Amino acid sequence: MRALALVALLAAAAAAVPQLVPVNPKRKKKAPPPPAPQLLGAHTGAPYWFKTYSTAPYLEIWTGALALKNFSKDVPSVVKAVEAHGGALTQPIGNFVANSKDQTQQLTFSLPKDHAADLLKDLRKLGDMPDPMIRTMGAPIPLAEVRSKIAVMMKEKTDHAAELAKVPAAAGAEEEILEHLLMVEEVGARASAQVRFNLSVSQK
Repeated sequence: MRALALVALLAAAAAAVPQLVPVNPKRKKKAPPPPAPQLLGAHTGAPYWFKTYSTAPYLEIWTGALALKNFSKDVPSVVKAVEAHGGALTQPIGNFVANSKDQTQQLTFSLPKDHAADLLKDLRKLGDMPDPMIRTMGAPIPLAEVRSKIAVMMKEKTDHAAELAKVPAAAGAEEEILEHLLMVEEVGARASAQVRFNLSVSQK
């Protein structure tokens, strides 16, 4: 009985002692987030066969206004300056909107971008002209890259004609890519970096 009483007394004393709690308890480390899923079929190599290229006929479109010192005398000088820098009107000058009473003339022409800055200098000799607004239309065509792809695809069509005949969907997709590349090559070969210039001419 004494032993049981002693055990009970010790148990009560132990319960009365305050329990020590660590000041900075260790927190469980959070598990790292799972890796992002990889898309099946994602392109990782070169070249990228489904890349599309700009077929815009102009690299940029410029819009500007020129106030001439002498309208009737200097309009022909504007056209001469355009032609001197490799430019050309998009139609005969008589077909553009003009008003002889108000002394206004609209002109639209194309010219190599490399000559555009020099043309602005010459036009400013004829009158007042602020910097034109410029809108980008498309990136230059990398002809070497396009022609390399065409050569590879033409060789595959010849060397693997029998295999491609067994997979008409894949053959059709390849044909569409090749058609796009051939069109891009044609545009890139005949057009250098051209800009289209919309110019409003008036009397100062």
